[in-house]
Amino acid sequence: MTSSTIRLAEILSAVNDLGSITAAAQHLFVSQPYISRTVKETEQQLGLQLIDRSAKPTRLTYAGTQYLLGLEKVQHQLTDLDQTMRELAQSKSGHISIALSESMALQILPALGRDFLHNYPQYHLDVHEMPSLTAEKAVTDNQSDVYIGPKSPYHRDFVYRIMHAQSFSVLIPTSNTFSLARIDTANQLTPLLTQPFIGCDLQMVLGEIVRDFMASNQLFLQPALTLNSLATIQKLVERGAGWTILPTPLTTTARTIPINTNLLTYQLIMAHRTSKTNTPAMAAFLQVAQRLFRIDPTTQTKQRDH
Repeated sequence: MTSSTIRLAEILSAVNDLGSITAAAQHLFVSQPYISRTVKETEQQLGLQLIDRSAKPTRLTYAGTQYLLGLEKVQHQLTDLDQTMRELAQSKSGHISIALSESMALQILPALGRDFLHNYPQYHLDVHEMPSLTAEKAVTDNQSDVYIGPKSPYHRDFVYRIMHAQSFSVLIPTSNTFSLARIDTANQLTPLLTQPFIGCDLQMVLGEIVRDFMASNQLFLQPALTLNSLATIQKLVERGAGWTILPTPLTTTARTIPINTNLLTYQLIMAHRTSKTNTPAMAAFLQVAQRLFRIDPTTQTKQRDH
């Protein structure tokens, strides 16, 4: 708000509280003509009457009351904004926006968010759950600060750090007669190709990774169903709806057949835009993640694909 707008809010408030332009002028240590002129000029700009001069005591019109409420609301918002900027400048507070999938949030945010908020209560964590390819785009478009999730085989606009490698498993219903204890070669999956496959949607990086794995090994199949939620896919398999390939779950009632990590794996990364420098809040978040994943900061280097 400009100084003249702030002064107008003070004038309308004083007239409203004191019941006359004269009393308002005395209260604000200005002349009565100054108040009358200021109000009149604003009324002409708005095309509305702000003060009912015929009333005794003088009072604001309905339009004047609404205008004063609006000015006060904007003033409060600007005061809050000014305080926020001062705190940021003094490193008392900060903000970090995280983009990741719902499934990734369920897996890592409970521990990561707890540790971050406990150690850095002055920082605000803003989490956006969305399909992982959309989450990547949110970061490259500068709508979020950090992407956490699987590394896409196609994305090249990130500076990233590898947090850990994640293995995959085949999940099948307990009633399925498939008998292998481990998948060491892709063609061992051939007997499953005639059965319903429940896969990750291609809006998910994991969907891309599994699709590329199947295609590169000439294992062609049409998924019976695709979803964005790993938890829902797992539940469907547990209920006998079909089979799937997912990152190895911690717990499940489905049969879990591990896939040799030399055959299929993915890297969990924490990434930000190549043109963006880490803020203190982002650096703090990275430190918490390094502790959680037991990473030595001296050995974890920033990477960029070319």
